[in-house]
Amino acid sequence: MEYFHEISIVGGGPAGIATALSLLKRGIRSTVFEADAVARVKVGETLPPTVLPIFRNLEIEELLDDPRHAACYGNSWLWGSEKVHDKHFMLHAGGNGWHLQRGIFEESLIGLAEERGVQIVRNAKIMQVKQAGKHWNLNLKIDHRETTVATNFMVDATGRKSKIARCLGIERHRYDTLVGVVARFSVDESFELSQQTHIEAVENGWWYAAALSDGQLVTAFMTDAAFLSHTYQHLSGYWNALTETTLIRSLFPGDFQPKPDTVLQIQSAETSFLESVYGENWLATGDAAFAYDPISSYGITSALGAGCYAGHAIADHLSGAAEALPAYRYLTEKAFSDYLPLWYHQYALEQRWAESPFWKKRIYPGAR
Repeated sequence: MEYFHEISIVGGGPAGIATALSLLKRGIRSTVFEADAVARVKVGETLPPTVLPIFRNLEIEELLDDPRHAACYGNSWLWGSEKVHDKHFMLHAGGNGWHLQRGIFEESLIGLAEERGVQIVRNAKIMQVKQAGKHWNLNLKIDHRETTVATNFMVDATGRKSKIARCLGIERHRYDTLVGVVARFSVDESFELSQQTHIEAVENGWWYAAALSDGQLVTAFMTDAAFLSHTYQHLSGYWNALTETTLIRSLFPGDFQPKPDTVLQIQSAETSFLESVYGENWLATGDAAFAYDPISSYGITSALGAGCYAGHAIADHLSGAAEALPAYRYLTEKAFSDYLPLWYHQYALEQRWAESPFWKKRIYPGAR
């Protein structure tokens, strides 16, 4: 069976929904096709106070009032020396940041979009893309049934997998193969968890930790896929490595032991980009276009901002502005090119393990 949708957005994460909401502000409705039936648990809980202007622009700031999200009052890091450094958000004009319950946030974002008129189709997996005259045919499997959707404009918001672009044969370039091994630990409610984001560099990578509102402490060990030993992929080895840290271990009660059923998840976190972020009646947004290292703290902020730009670019393009999509490419490429030297600088600050394969791999090419 074939259906027609004027604009089809493949991917219902923050970038895809932000694109749909941005289009809606321009009076244009779209359909979002999301592969999962419910939002998956993802890493990326921390929002800095600088995210507020984007939330206000998209008119979604009410989502931050949900009591299931916890306040975040700053960052604490052990990086480049043996001294712990702190940066408090309360000195920022925007006040505190947030530690999100990521699944709840994304479900709420989708729900808000639906309330405003965005059509959301869940459990819709993209299989194939073909150009048919002036429109595109998307071959989807929706609730395990194959369906063809004809669309005049399509958006790739499928994250680092960039499924639409891959179907079109667009090459993806990767700067590294960073991965994160994530664990969520339940801590006794009588123990007061720190409401900061914590980062700690170690010889073969770095650790991240953030406390959520339900007494969970989310941790992630970040390293290269090539250096990820089996030790970190099993709870006992992961916990033993965590106990050898200084800052991250201090966040847990002294006698804490993880529950045997604690699940570890491995997620890609590489810095990468598409060779082309737009073409004839399509564009890529969010991580599908440009993906950032989690150390940058861009995450959701970048995804929402990119989606906001994408929506306006599509609206201008459909109204006949020939420069709309090239301008979108320029803005997104400029943001990424501005990020790269900052990314290299951040890793260059850590010199304690200069001969470690992980840190040697992150030397700025011009400094080799």
